[in-house]
Amino acid sequence: AVVEAAASAGLPFVHEAFLDRGYTAAGGLVPRGEAGALIDDPARVAERALRLVRDGEVETVDGDRLTVVAASLCLHGDTPSAVAMARAVRAALDAVGVEVRAPW
Repeated sequence: AVVEAAASAGLPFVHEAFLDRGYTAAGGLVPRGEAGALIDDPARVAERALRLVRDGEVETVDGDRLTVVAASLCLHGDTPSAVAMARAVRAALDAVGVEVRAPW
């Protein structure tokens, strides 16, 4: 509905994926407070970014693969290791030649 509303208003819409949040098999985010909701390991988050960029998928909390279409990768600034995660993600993307830029 949000995509359609943006289109009907003539606004761009950018699909976003969350690098530091767990996904359920149904494609939703694991509710905060539940096991697997938050991922705070910089190396793991960087690998998730690479997998999203290369393969268009993310691993769910159940270990399955979920197809995710996203042009924007999100990290939450309130996570204690947010700065380290951002640096790790940028270094990983740079290492494989991914151009980081605004989507429009």
